[in-house]
Amino acid sequence: MPFDVHAIRREFPALRELFNGKPGVFFDNPGGTQVPQRVIDAITDYMIRRNANVGGGFETSRRTDETIGQAREAAADLLGAETDEVVFGNNMTSLAFQLSRALQSEFGPGDEIVLTRLDHAANVSPWQLLGRDTGATVHFVDVDMESCTLDMEHMRSLITPRTKLVAVGYASNAAGTINDVQAAINLAKENEAYTFID
Repeated sequence: MPFDVHAIRREFPALRELFNGKPGVFFDNPGGTQVPQRVIDAITDYMIRRNANVGGGFETSRRTDETIGQAREAAADLLGAETDEVVFGNNMTSLAFQLSRALQSEFGPGDEIVLTRLDHAANVSPWQLLGRDTGATVHFVDVDMESCTLDMEHMRSLITPRTKLVAVGYASNAAGTINDVQAAINLAKENEAYTFID
């Protein structure tokens, strides 16, 4: 079945916007992803029928709990995970900072954190602060300038038995290239390190 890009574009109201009489090009999708009309409709419906705190004794709270449960089940199904392994938060940056704080007690001087020069600040800053606050050393994987992907040989040289965390972006928000995250995961597992994929 052929992929009709024009039909997909019609689903996104923002893509009909004109800037100085010309269609816009949205290069900052990680920071401001455009959404299809069905998402706008779902958010509007939530604001009208479910806008309440979780766990409350109100009908709107019950609906919110139900909506979150359904979303958690759908995400778990998509990811091949258990529902209790799915966490929602404000955004990736907030979740990464929260996780870095939660892991803080497991890191100390002599431990190492491997980050990449291709990642967005949201997948760098939380881990740099973790290193600063715990005395762990932070290393950066270089970029292969030919492919604009991670230099996997350099990554291999940086991941050692002292490595406690490898943080890698699945795709570059700057270049759009896709990294070999499975190779990064395998290298981390060989050294019993955590892997964080943005």
